[in-house]
Amino acid sequence: MNWRAAAVGAVTLATGLSLFVFVTGPVRGLFGDVLIIVLGVSVMAAVGLWTAWVRVLGMVALGTVAEGFQALDLVGPDSHWLLHLTVGSTPDPLDLVAYGVGGVVAWGLERWWMAAGAEKTGLS
Repeated sequence: MNWRAAAVGAVTLATGLSLFVFVTGPVRGLFGDVLIIVLGVSVMAAVGLWTAWVRVLGMVALGTVAEGFQALDLVGPDSHWLLHLTVGSTPDPLDLVAYGVGGVVAWGLERWWMAAGAEKTGLS
């Protein structure tokens, strides 16, 4: 278990829930898109799934696919509320930028928790 990644995941989840409850408008959407990438990467890193590159690129690709679903109008007004919450229904090119920013932040965090593992094993 990577405890640094788990801690980042917990803080990211708490921050995202706070945004959802206390903030509205584009700030919530943009920061939420950054946070979802960081959350996904940190959860996968905490349990040791895949490599750093696969985690980061996979999450950015997942966000891009969700944006594609929105652009194709695959989530309509009569769709389930959970689908609206997780995939969204309004395409926005800034979301792609936010996913990219989330990927950069997540990569920096990957370097941080990988360095911590190297220090523990004496590989640094």
